[in-house]
Amino acid sequence: MSTSDDQNRQIKLRKGTKRAIKKNIQNWQGIRAQNGSCKNGSGVILPEGKKPQDRSHTDVISTIPRREISSQSASDISLPVVEPLVFKTSRIKALGRLFIWLSMIFYFIGGNIWDRLRRRDSETRRAIRLRRAFERAGGTFIKFGQQMAMRIDLLPWAYTVELSKMLDRVPPFAIEQALEIIERTTGFAWEDIFSIFDPDPIGSASIANVYQAILKSGEKVAVKVRRPGIGELFMADFKVFDWLLDLAEFLTLVRPGYTQNIRRELQNTLLEELDFVQEARFQDMFRRSAKKTKKGFFTAPRVYFKFSSQEVIVQKYTSGIWLWEIMAGVEQKNIQALARMRELNIDPQKVAQRLLWVNYWGMQENLIFHADPHPANVIVRRNSKLTFIDFGSCGSFNREQRLGLELTAMASGENDAEGMARGTLKLFEPLPPLDVKELFQQAEAEYTRVLTIFKSKLEHTEWWERTSVRQWMSFFKFSRDHNIPVAIHTLRMIRATLLYDTVAVRICKEVNRFDEYLRFRKFREKQAKKRVIKGIENQFRRGLDDTIFLRLEEVAKTGEKLLYRTQNFLGSPMFNFSSLVGKWVFTVSMVIRLIGRVLLITLITAGILAGVYILRGFDLQPETIFNEVVSNRFYLFLLVVLLITNTRHILFRLRDQEV
Repeated sequence: MSTSDDQNRQIKLRKGTKRAIKKNIQNWQGIRAQNGSCKNGSGVILPEGKKPQDRSHTDVISTIPRREISSQSASDISLPVVEPLVFKTSRIKALGRLFIWLSMIFYFIGGNIWDRLRRRDSETRRAIRLRRAFERAGGTFIKFGQQMAMRIDLLPWAYTVELSKMLDRVPPFAIEQALEIIERTTGFAWEDIFSIFDPDPIGSASIANVYQAILKSGEKVAVKVRRPGIGELFMADFKVFDWLLDLAEFLTLVRPGYTQNIRRELQNTLLEELDFVQEARFQDMFRRSAKKTKKGFFTAPRVYFKFSSQEVIVQKYTSGIWLWEIMAGVEQKNIQALARMRELNIDPQKVAQRLLWVNYWGMQENLIFHADPHPANVIVRRNSKLTFIDFGSCGSFNREQRLGLELTAMASGENDAEGMARGTLKLFEPLPPLDVKELFQQAEAEYTRVLTIFKSKLEHTEWWERTSVRQWMSFFKFSRDHNIPVAIHTLRMIRATLLYDTVAVRICKEVNRFDEYLRFRKFREKQAKKRVIKGIENQFRRGLDDTIFLRLEEVAKTGEKLLYRTQNFLGSPMFNFSSLVGKWVFTVSMVIRLIGRVLLITLITAGILAGVYILRGFDLQPETIFNEVVSNRFYLFLLVVLLITNTRHILFRLRDQEV
């Protein structure tokens, strides 16, 4: 058969198919018109028991009966809208804050220069001047200074100690504003919530005012109301902070890109303190978890979520004595504080031991830990029971970080400097490219010196030497020496630990941190035993089910991954030559970029000078313009700045250790 015959045959088949389709559609439309169309226009619904009209075997296109669906369409269903906590600010307001920042910088630098001229300069005096500057500015600077007190990895020790003393006392805002905020954010009229509301706040800080009140149901409560406009003020200061750090990175006063994590962590930390919904949830989680321990000697106030909001927290009022009052009674022999302690049957040794226990529990057993337990955030009740308040700053650890913390604590008690060094490496993970062996040897040598102080007799050491301060100071020394970033939760843990240790030792000189850790470890062992026994009992009660096969499969997959990683590690080269190539590619790209910037500045400068020549009526001579450009002082200054900054940037990269 020829090709033309095949083509003619295919054309006839296609024409026959089109006629069959047309005939079937016409038949279907006729039946559809007789029976009536569906509500949704998708086909015919035949009444029960009724059969379709007779049709020939060629009538393939036909309606198939279907159930009638509800009138609601899928487009009517929407997901809930989750709005993050966002504050906006204007550039004008940020510029106004910039002037305040600059005045503080001039005050700090000018004072330091004046001290040097009078030969009175010292790190302590500089730290005190910085604290005073922040306190005078108030508002955001107070919280900023308190958060910077955590950055022991960036600031000298004297600065962190001084900044931790910052007072968070600000004049209160108007009571009318507080009541308006309560009504606007909770949806209740304040008269419908409280039977009595004391207009004189019991606390006035940079973020919120705290009032005492009595609910309609009769419970006495503390009402925390966020300060109006504080979020916008924070964002204006964040913008200024970004500008200054961008300038510092551009001038390579600090390594380009080094401050990115600091900016993000600082902003997230401060915004957390403005999120009262999260704070209330943290406080409630802490209270319920503390209750499950069945210890009974620590808790947090109950939160009334019905009357709380993004700007208001209503919580149970707690009476007792502040932890800082106990410190004053022990150290300064304050008569009123000692009398109150006797009245409430408070034993400073029990308070110290329980503080340390709660610290270990929060970081190694609970989901979250209180990251800001300074003496104004702990109330001591009758019989030395502790109540923690203000959960604006909390931290959490994953399993690996908890393991590192446990290794460090146990090794410290067993005089094992090598074990402390291994625990430290766990807390630093994930490690950047560096010489791990050198870091390990440095850590082991430093911790050996730390252990000699830990094991000295009480009469041969100062009280602060029996805290963990030297251990964590060594930790941050490693961080600075090897350019290792420290995670924000680790920073919070260290700051909290230093506060717990400091307060505990100050109110009871004989307290031993390792002994208290061993007591807490026994509690953890009992809890682990209960969980294992309960799991076994549940398994026997249910019998062997499919979950056991799922676990076996997971174990097998874990073994395969371990084998693969081992083979991959053993087969990897000892040297990564691409790292060296990468450094030189970076260097060449930076040089090319520098040349481009120089050409751009040269062209702009030449254009400006050419414009000046034209306005003055001078002849444009390329050689004259070029000579004017290269002899211009401002042009030469820009070239020097570009050369220095780009060279420093290249040197930063070349000093990196690659893996």
